[in-house]
Amino acid sequence: MSAVAVRERHIRTEGRVVDRRAVKAGRAVRRASRFRRLAGRLFIVAALAASFFYIAVYAGLTAVSYNKSRLTQTWRLEKIRNERLTVELVRRSSPHYITAAAQHAGMVCATQYDYLHKPAAVARADE
Repeated sequence: MSAVAVRERHIRTEGRVVDRRAVKAGRAVRRASRFRRLAGRLFIVAALAASFFYIAVYAGLTAVSYNKSRLTQTWRLEKIRNERLTVELVRRSSPHYITAAAQHAGMVCATQYDYLHKPAAVARADE
């Protein structure tokens, strides 16, 4: 394997003349193929990372959706409970209910009202 430079553009290798530009082109092809392999590997890594990211985001959004549905259902049940309690409060605070509960407890209506007749106490500045 002897290589002798014949001219500036040609190289003689074991009896054949090879164009120097072709040798440089071969190096360029090798460099390009290295770049393509590296780019291919980087593309695969990026695709895997993107797919894992997509799956993580999808799982997170699904969990948030389930949580929202559960909270919406709880809110509806609490709203219904609040409306029932409001109706019960109105029913129990009505005068008819209070009168019936007082009579059931044995209370009677007063016939005579006694008031304490005391003069109003006025605060003094010297005390």
